[in-house]
Amino acid sequence: RDFATRHRAPVSDLRSPSREPTAAMAQDDEKPVVYLGAAAGKYIWDDVLKGVDADRDDVQGDCISKYSWADGKNRVSIYIELEGLDGVADDAFVVASGEKDVSLTIASLAGRKRRFRLPNLSHKIDGVKLERKTGKNTVVLKLAKKEEKPWLSLGSAPERSWATGF
Repeated sequence: RDFATRHRAPVSDLRSPSREPTAAMAQDDEKPVVYLGAAAGKYIWDDVLKGVDADRDDVQGDCISKYSWADGKNRVSIYIELEGLDGVADDAFVVASGEKDVSLTIASLAGRKRRFRLPNLSHKIDGVKLERKTGKNTVVLKLAKKEEKPWLSLGSAPERSWATGF
């Protein structure tokens, strides 16, 4: 026999009279669970947020935080897909970049100004070019790499508020 089976306590020893199910315990099971500490608000969902789609509804405000990216030999591409981008005029897009930051401002998309900004890129860039993918509601920011080396990460998360960074 192995150690675990030789030193296992009998099941009857594990049950104490105080742990036997009682009518009072059955009533306790019907009470709602109350979480304390850091988890107190984690499992409480407001009824008003049920059925809300973060992509379509005005949950995130004017900040664009949903994007994807790809690393190439000479450039890094950032893909931004938003409903209604195909209907936006070319002059409504304003792209700016620094040595380690990039930003995109859309003057009016569905009546709102939309912004995307990455303030701390992983590596230095030489500039940025905007490319539109018509029919796909997508724009691509093509960042020219200063050095030809792979980017393992894009950098910090996009800023949530243009003014404060929160």
